Amino acid sequence: MVNSKNVSFKVDKQAPIQGPPPLPYATVINCRKPRGKRSLKGGEEVRSQQVPVPAVLLKVSGGERERKRKRVADVQAVEVVRRPDQESSHGQSSHGSRDQSSPSRSVFPWSFPTQRPQLSKPTKFRRGRTLSKRIDLDSWFTILSFSDPAQLLEMRTKIASCYRFLRDNPTLWKHSRSYYYGDSLPNPPAELTEFQYAHLRHGHGCMSCGTPSTRKTYWAFLRRWCKPCLQKKTLREHEAVALFKGMHNEEIPHVLRALGSGVIDSWCNFVGVGPAQTHSLKNIYLAADVHKLVADMAQGARENRATWHAELRTFLMQKQRVIEARREFAKKMETWEDNTRASKAFNYQGKKEARKTYFVDKASRLDLDPPTTLREMEQCPAFRRSIAIPKEPNMTSWLALLPKLEKEVAELRSRPPPPPPAPASTPVPSTPVSSIPHRGVSTSLSTPEPTSHEPTSHEPTRHEPTSHP
Repeated sequence: MVNSKNVSFKVDKQAPIQGPPPLPYATVINCRKPRGKRSLKGGEEVRSQQVPVPAVLLKVSGGERERKRKRVADVQAVEVVRRPDQESSHGQSSHGSRDQSSPSRSVFPWSFPTQRPQLSKPTKFRRGRTLSKRIDLDSWFTILSFSDPAQLLEMRTKIASCYRFLRDNPTLWKHSRSYYYGDSLPNPPAELTEFQYAHLRHGHGCMSCGTPSTRKTYWAFLRRWCKPCLQKKTLREHEAVALFKGMHNEEIPHVLRALGSGVIDSWCNFVGVGPAQTHSLKNIYLAADVHKLVADMAQGARENRATWHAELRTFLMQKQRVIEARREFAKKMETWEDNTRASKAFNYQGKKEARKTYFVDKASRLDLDPPTTLREMEQCPAFRRSIAIPKEPNMTSWLALLPKLEKEVAELRSRPPPPPPAPASTPVPSTPVSSIPHRGVSTSLSTPEPTSHEPTSHEPTRHEPTSHP
């Protein structure tokens, strides 16, 4: 651009004002005459409140506001609410508006602080009263993602709505496992779903006979069985080898590599995932897997008898890859269970020691004369039972133990003291009689020697043979 003096200049673009102008607010003064009990309290301060201008119905036309009841007492003085910093700058406009408006109308300031948004009150829970507003499914998904997988398994078993929701959202089990265990728990193999994985890990009860107390999971077979069912549903190695025969009725033991195996000892106790590494351990195989593999091999031999020998190797290699993945997973799970069991045992022992220290400290502060000692507490059955519980001590557990402890300590002190132990006798060395020197002994104490003509009672009578001349 060029000005009047032919000097060129450049005008920068101005940034537009962003956002709508601020909403004006007005002050509404309560001008009603107090009635009833309020009229007896005398002069009270007039209460006012700030409301948006659109909510206030203003009449722009001049003149007095017509009232139905024109009483002097009803018309009160009007306060003009303005900011001190705006009083000088907007003085003329304020006076002009005050002259044009009615005496009962106040002049609104230019800006007021914004009102706080009204937040909804929290939901009040009442016993026996259902909530009118339901929680949406997305919120339930987020809530259950932070829950323990064992808790989800129990909810799926006992609550019908949770059963349907957990059945239709299988990824929820994975989110729960990842949040609760992190990377410490191995991922399941491809043949297991997340629900089956959680059921094997946290469920209980034999999957064959339904014994409720069974909790042992055999990760080599991906089953949870009791010991009788394990022996019933597995085969020894020599039993499995006898079922696999070649085209010329020869045994093919290398087929067992395509089967998952476990290891038992000589007492038929399960040791872990196979194969066995020593002669004292024996391999066992799942009977259902053995029979299924035998049926597949027989069917393949019937359908492709000419090419089955070449196809068998490919078939067994595919089986071995699946079994190898299961074996690696089973070893990781057994290691994880051993570490978890060891950490729990260590934590349990620490909690027991903490309970003992806590109870002894509390007992030493009791107003007893003499105070309770640790030796007396160890003789109380209630104290021994209490410190065997692997839980953190607290005031509730101490108050439950205190009356039992006082009673047992009183009974212990009322008993007569045990007799002192007898002093140990000095052992006398046994000396042979021949080594004792002979001393003078009175003849009155000596036993008279028997005469030759009178036999003693200890010696038999000897009859001399008579000689005949």
